[in-house]
This record gives sequence, structure tokens and C-alpha cells, in this order.
Amino acid sequence: MARVLDTLELFDEFKGQFTEAQAHTLSKALKQVEQARLEELATKADLQLLKTELDAKIERLELRLTVKMGTLTALAVGIVTALLKLR
Repeated sequence: MARVLDTLELFDEFKGQFTEAQAHTLSKALKQVEQARLEELATKADLQLLKTELDAKIERLELRLTVKMGTLTALAVGIVTALLKLR
């Protein structure tokens, strides 16, 4: 689980090293960086949608493969039959 940044705690720590305005600015900047990072994380809903899309693509590929294999099998049977009749 993602840990949330405690900006108040950071602010208090920064106040010991910087002016109050600088500490506030640093805390705010770090909060924005954290927010940008959190927006990049995938949610369970994102993963479920991706799974659904991938499942649908796999099904379409399986169907295409089945049709192609059937066509190749029919072609092979036709070639073998023709060769046997030519003998």
C-alpha cells in the first residue's frame, strides 16, 4: 500500500533548517511530487479493465488461429487427395 506523505511533519522538520516560508514551499513542492507519483499508479479498476481488454484480444486471436488452422487442414487434405488420385 502506498504511504502518504505527512506534509505537516515535513514542515516542522524543515522549520529547523529553513525559514518558515522556505519550509512551507519545500513541503508544498514535495506534496506535488508525491501527487504526481500517485497519479501514475494503476488502480484495481485499471488492472481489471486491462485484463478485460486482453481477454477479448486473446479470444479474437484464438478465433483467427482456429480459422487459419482449419483452412490449412482443408488445404492439406485437398493436396493429399489430389496427389493420391494422380498416382
